[in-house]
Amino acid sequence: SSGINAEYGGTKFADVRLLAKSQGIEELFTYDELKLYRTIKNRIKVELEKKWKIAPGKLTLTQPTFFSRMTGKPPATVHDEYWHIHTDTEQYERFHYTTLLYLNTYKRDFEGGRFMFDTPRYNNTVHPKAGRVSMFTSGIENPHHVERVITGVRYAITIPFTCDPNYGISDPQS
Repeated sequence: SSGINAEYGGTKFADVRLLAKSQGIEELFTYDELKLYRTIKNRIKVELEKKWKIAPGKLTLTQPTFFSRMTGKPPATVHDEYWHIHTDTEQYERFHYTTLLYLNTYKRDFEGGRFMFDTPRYNNTVHPKAGRVSMFTSGIENPHHVERVITGVRYAITIPFTCDPNYGISDPQS
């Protein structure tokens, strides 16, 4: 893959496809990379449908799907402070179900960075492990935060889903 130069900060997201085109890169992802993404996304979708007994075809991908890169560096803005308790629908109204695919492993690749649910009924901690998927409903029933990363870099991809056809999007094609 070709390199892309971008600076990220605050709550801004970069549309990497538009950024790539602006730098003369026509095909950002190969056919095989997109096929792998669709395969993973569809496997996660099937598991969500089973867990929450959602009829096939009612659940669709929504946006934004994004990679997160968390480090122990001081935050540039308050929006970079990922360790505050929140719910995903506070920031992303479209999310009905949030899934996280961890791309590296706690205690091997980074310290800190555990995913923590914060509810009066329970406190459940997820230890990120490469290939592990965490899934949960995105509303007020699941307040959570990510523990501050102390050393290393924590990587994950967030793949959100919705039951509202007005918020659904199709898979990326290039």
